[in-house]
Amino acid sequence: MSGRALILAVEDRYNRASSRTLQRNPFWVAMVGDVATIPDTVFYGMCIENYQLLCRESYFDAPVLSFPGSAEVRRLLNDFYASEIGHDRILLEALRSIGVTDDALERSVALHTTMALCNALSTWARHDPLFFLTTLGPLEGRDVAVDSFVLAAEAKGLPEAFVEPIRRHAHINRDAAHGLLTRQIFEAIPAVGGRDAARILAQTELFIAIYDRFYTGVWNHYRDADAKSMLTLVP
Repeated sequence: MSGRALILAVEDRYNRASSRTLQRNPFWVAMVGDVATIPDTVFYGMCIENYQLLCRESYFDAPVLSFPGSAEVRRLLNDFYASEIGHDRILLEALRSIGVTDDALERSVALHTTMALCNALSTWARHDPLFFLTTLGPLEGRDVAVDSFVLAAEAKGLPEAFVEPIRRHAHINRDAAHGLLTRQIFEAIPAVGGRDAARILAQTELFIAIYDRFYTGVWNHYRDADAKSMLTLVP
């Protein structure tokens, strides 16, 4: 099948799976509900875990930069990678505003659900790059014009020094159309073999399950966390 046909089939499967999981995830249900009931630590924790993921982005983006199947795909990926460098530093600005120090972050441990997502992406990038490329759209906010997390943080009345860097990061991704990157990549892939296409479609729900657990992990850990001791530090 063509690359375009494949990614549309993947998106259809992604949408159906996320309607059963991500859209019912307690984190996102809270974000689009009564934000007054959400502890501030959930917002802070989401920023912490997103930082933990972004500071490891080279683990899973770098392996696909030499994608052998298409020069156009390599160009798209290299442009994307260059634009992503330093995004973790933007979130660091938000965390510094609430008293999280660089040293504490360096000594902190990401949640196991965050590392599960990072390790899965790293494995796919190295051993199944074609499937990994299908995950970029959801990870970068495909079809999202407005960031629900930013809107919730604003409605909650969190300090502007915390919200502004997160809003800026969301706007960078939106304005650069990072959420559409996957479609652009697969438009540049003329054909995908039947066996590869079947594997990619079969793995889509596994990715959604891991992604769903990432948000569940944030909700479960940080909703009861102490704002002064949110980080798990390595001695």
